[in-house]
Amino acid sequence: MLGEGGHGRCYLARPPARLGLDEPVVVLKVLADRVGEHAFTCGVRELRAVCAVGSPYVVRVFDAVWEDVVVYAMEHLPLGSLNDPGRPLARIEVLTALEHAARAAHDLHEAGIAHGGIRPGNVLLEETGGMLGGRLSDPGLARVLTPGAAVTGTGRVDALEFTDPALLAGAAPSRRSEVWALGATIHRALTGASLYGRPLGPQPLEAIRQVFSTRPQVRPGLEPAEGALVRACIAEDGVRLASAVDVADALAALRSLP
Repeated sequence: MLGEGGHGRCYLARPPARLGLDEPVVVLKVLADRVGEHAFTCGVRELRAVCAVGSPYVVRVFDAVWEDVVVYAMEHLPLGSLNDPGRPLARIEVLTALEHAARAAHDLHEAGIAHGGIRPGNVLLEETGGMLGGRLSDPGLARVLTPGAAVTGTGRVDALEFTDPALLAGAAPSRRSEVWALGATIHRALTGASLYGRPLGPQPLEAIRQVFSTRPQVRPGLEPAEGALVRACIAEDGVRLASAVDVADALAALRSLP
């Protein structure tokens, strides 16, 4: 087993020959919630839509099966994620991985898809040609498979730190709500701290109360331009950055600063 979270467990496995893959191993994600066949069909449709985008910044999904729970196979990136990297990362590497995650989100948005799960643990790391990059993984299937439990179910409190409060108030996912999630992800990845100053929860309703009663604030540890970017991501809708590609371009500009 590679790891376990509120949404399920991840295992390292050898792919079956029927998939015709060159990869020696894949990651099997076993989602925690039991679902019916209709929900599985909706989840597969969502995964296929994500795969069809063909973004180089999105982790590939190879197959999915249903046995009361959803199990899907995706490519294995052994360097881990921004939440738990396999080695120490230079700041410029973190900025690059974040930029690539933002470009992944933009590619999905252009296809009419909201990722729904942008956070450091879903920004996986890949090294090619001596350069570290990032790939966005795990589209937020909870809203498709178990929509009533997407916020209030146990084990999902950690995701609230990266959720636009407008979504908790009933707004639909949008480019702007995902820009908010990118801002919270940038903040956590660069400072190691939450925008809310302390961990949320531990109970879901308590965490939601904290979100609505605490104003998100940029913590010390960011360069001025980095702090300005995070503020632009989490600002009110009228002045928030309009799209994920705006976030990506700003991150690329930060990488060029001395």
